[in-house]
Amino acid sequence: MINNQHIPIMSNEILSLIECEKKLSILDCTFGGGGHSKKFLEKGHNVTAIDQDDNSMIIAKELKKNFSNIFFYKSNFKNFDLLDLKIKKFNLILLDLGFSSNQLEDKDIGLSFQLNSNLNMNYLGGDLNAYKIINFYNKDELQRVFYSYGEIHQAEKLAKYIINQRSKQKINTNFEFIDILSKSGVNFKSKKIHFATQAFQALRIESNSELENLITFLKKVHVFLEINAHLAIISFHSLEDRIVKNYFRDNKINKNKNYQNYKNWGYEILTKKPITASKFEILENNRARSAKLRVGRFIN
Repeated sequence: MINNQHIPIMSNEILSLIECEKKLSILDCTFGGGGHSKKFLEKGHNVTAIDQDDNSMIIAKELKKNFSNIFFYKSNFKNFDLLDLKIKKFNLILLDLGFSSNQLEDKDIGLSFQLNSNLNMNYLGGDLNAYKIINFYNKDELQRVFYSYGEIHQAEKLAKYIINQRSKQKINTNFEFIDILSKSGVNFKSKKIHFATQAFQALRIESNSELENLITFLKKVHVFLEINAHLAIISFHSLEDRIVKNYFRDNKINKNKNYQNYKNWGYEILTKKPITASKFEILENNRARSAKLRVGRFIN
């Protein structure tokens, strides 16, 4: 069932980037529940939307009934350059690395630790998933995943405990995995968040190659930006935010138009520190609490 009540993160902050402009070309690389795109369309902008999720395609078709200036492409954002886009250059490119309500509530995907789903967490349709990682990765592989992607300091202890438990019987569901986490004796240092958050994040990143996809996207996105266009990226954990921060830093331009990357293009960094959601927005949408928005203005 499709949830049409998806609330877009920091939509006012993003709209403020283009509030004086009319009929811009906008690329929404992670359409999701369509929240951001709908805001852009209501302002009269042309929207090119991309998402791999089938529910997103259905939502886009619904929007098309009221807005003729939306074009939807079913694809992962990392492959946007391979699409036959009607528009080749954009005034704003948005990448929101969060998840729509549809994805979080989809038991077949199993991203939530509040729903008892079969271990999966792969939302891109690939071969690797959380079940295979938990039940078949060796100790060193498990330790790498939990340390690198979950930032769990006792990753080796957790890996050993998982291997011990799966030797008795396979670990099949989210709740079975959460039970193992709770009994592992690992200190997850998660007073403000659910103790399973870091481990779930690690499995999701590994299952979907999330960080590699982001890096692939960033290597080519500048080719699709008009001069003075904005690139806005919303991330939800420190690993993503660090990649985005370093990308803007490595490709910044100063007032004398000296290019940091020794190329003929760069960004004016508009967010020295990431923008975070207001207290009011967090009250309205709890998922906004971990969101960080970084913006650069493309200069050529």
